Amino acid sequence: KVKVLLVLGHELCGAVKAAMLPQEVLEQEPPQLWQALTNIKAGLNQERFENMRDSRALDRESVTTNVKQQVECLRRDKGIMDKVRSDELLIS
Repeated sequence: KVKVLLVLGHELCGAVKAAMLPQEVLEQEPPQLWQALTNIKAGLNQERFENMRDSRALDRESVTTNVKQQVECLRRDKGIMDKVRSDELLIS
């Protein structure tokens, strides 16, 4: 029996949108929220989005980028990858 770890994203994600705010705005948030938003922000590579003027396209691309980044974070986790290698877990 294989368990599946499914990473999802959705359009108009408030966390991704908030993570795109300037760092000084994020620093005003409670520590746990600041840390979560900073982690998301780190994976977004905002320079890539600087020239995007279509807000829907920007939203879609940033959410997609976040999902890909979260999957990569999971792939760097030794415990998770041990389970993947032993066919106990599937990441999708």
